[in-house]
Amino acid sequence: MSPDIILEMDFLFHSFLLGILITVLYDILRILRRTIPHNVLAVSVEDFLYWVACSFFIFLELIRENNGTLRWFAVAGAMAGMLLYKITLGFLFVKYVSLLLRKVLHFLGASVRVLMRPVRAAAGRMDRVRRHSHNRIKTGISLGKKKLTAGKKLLRMILYKQ
Repeated sequence: MSPDIILEMDFLFHSFLLGILITVLYDILRILRRTIPHNVLAVSVEDFLYWVACSFFIFLELIRENNGTLRWFAVAGAMAGMLLYKITLGFLFVKYVSLLLRKVLHFLGASVRVLMRPVRAAAGRMDRVRRHSHNRIKTGISLGKKKLTAGKKLLRMILYKQ
């Protein structure tokens, strides 16, 4: 086989692998979106950054393999890689990895809740002490105000008598 044809087939194979890589990266984003709720702004920013990164990878591949020249068979190879991944592993990868990640996060959350029980109990006790102290201070202040008012009245009466 001619060395030029071997280089072209190598370029086609790398384009195929790049298509698979691009799709796997997007599936990782989909997994994160399934496990951690996202609003529209976060999804838009993630998609924008994803496409910027993908265009950078594609540009680097074109420069490295073909001196920056876009060849349509490279686009077809990337699309074939994307399609093959999607119809074979894509659905299963997203479904089961997100399920596993949700289970792990659920287990970690339950563990943290169990470990935080003593801290929450201590915080509840501290809150009750704080409220009780606050009530006593409030009562003391109001009693002090009453005594000051009574003393002020008594002082006025003494001053008016003179």
